[in-house]
Amino acid sequence: MNAIQPSMTVYEITEQHPATIEVFAESGFPKLRDPELRRAQGRALTVEAAAKLKKLDLEALLGKLRAAASAEAAGQGDVTLGADAGAELRLLPEGDLRVSGLLPCPVRLPILEALQREKDRLEREHHLRVGCSLAAAAVGGDALNAAITAAESEADLPEIFISAGFESFFDRRTLRRFKDQGVFVDVAPPGQNRVFGEPGGPQRVYLAGGGRQGHPEQELRDPDHHFTMLGLVPAVFLVNKNLLGSDPAPRTWEDVLHPRFKDRLALPVGDFDLFNGLLLTLAARYGDSAVEALAQNMLASRHPAETVGRFSSRQAAQPAVSIIPYFFSKMTMKSQVLYVTWPEDGAVTSPIFMLVKKSAMPLSGELARVFLSKQVGELIAQRGLMPVLNPEVENKVPDDARFIWLGWERVRELDLGQEIPRLEALFRSRAPAGALDKKGEGPLGGMA
Repeated sequence: MNAIQPSMTVYEITEQHPATIEVFAESGFPKLRDPELRRAQGRALTVEAAAKLKKLDLEALLGKLRAAASAEAAGQGDVTLGADAGAELRLLPEGDLRVSGLLPCPVRLPILEALQREKDRLEREHHLRVGCSLAAAAVGGDALNAAITAAESEADLPEIFISAGFESFFDRRTLRRFKDQGVFVDVAPPGQNRVFGEPGGPQRVYLAGGGRQGHPEQELRDPDHHFTMLGLVPAVFLVNKNLLGSDPAPRTWEDVLHPRFKDRLALPVGDFDLFNGLLLTLAARYGDSAVEALAQNMLASRHPAETVGRFSSRQAAQPAVSIIPYFFSKMTMKSQVLYVTWPEDGAVTSPIFMLVKKSAMPLSGELARVFLSKQVGELIAQRGLMPVLNPEVENKVPDDARFIWLGWERVRELDLGQEIPRLEALFRSRAPAGALDKKGEGPLGGMA
């Protein structure tokens, strides 16, 4: 499989990787779902031209396409649910009980299969329609965020919403305002997985600002009992030992911020949820200087699929160290050059949340139980390598793994709808010239 390049045509890419059709559709080209139109128009349209046409950030679009192709190659096909098959990603799909959002690419297929069974049961037993619109996270959440921003009341929101990251949930223009109104309820059962710490045991979760938030079993749970946290996406270090040479590998986040890694880091800028988590967490722990150091050390913005496995050898400039989601460590197992290191001070994490409307209980809670089940928890934790809170699940992380969590207190005190763009602008202002595009906008393009 060849890496997706800007000069490749839309038709060429979608023929090789059908999973990318939805990425193009959700990026402003819904007509490309039609095979005839795709054949007629896609032959003359390159990815670079498509990005310019829709004023999209090229690197972000490439990252989404490569992630979809990578997940497809790993055997994670795509399924849709009932009447919404092929439908455009929507915040409010048609139905009496609606669930929408984004699912992690590596586990979307089996989660949808589990959801289908519960959907059929609810429709049969309660004589209602369950509307589902759950896309792969690789397509991005721009359309959903726009719809959430436009929502005027609780009625404009689905009964269940799932996604990752901070921006959608804690921007005071989006879901934060509904949280403050008490619209959502945490439906997770008591308890927390032991990998996040146990009473009397070693500290496993560290707050970005330092110290502990409280009891180990309460650190990750929403103290206001509104948001249901399903799990975390950990960021780890991918080391190329050939390029690192005789220099020591990074062991902590302070290491990767050191000047000795200048022009040696690859960052997942296109993975907005994880990248925003990096900026927020490192700024909380070390101050704005950490964001500046991260930008100054960046060699390139790379989707993790470009730094591991099949894609890595085709890149012109190779990083010595890449920051990647832990899931991509799977692709390095047969490599003689690449290996993954879990940061000793803790993996920076981005949360996976579920929001459940209190007013739709108990039916919304019945559907939400699918995502809280041991079956789905094992899919997320073992196939996706994203540790979950469910205490019944065996999480596949190192025995001594530590985690860094932004912390609920910091989430409360900041308006992340303003803080994230501020940090992005700071990062962009310090990024090296080689990482900027022709317009000088940098890898973040129009994100801010």
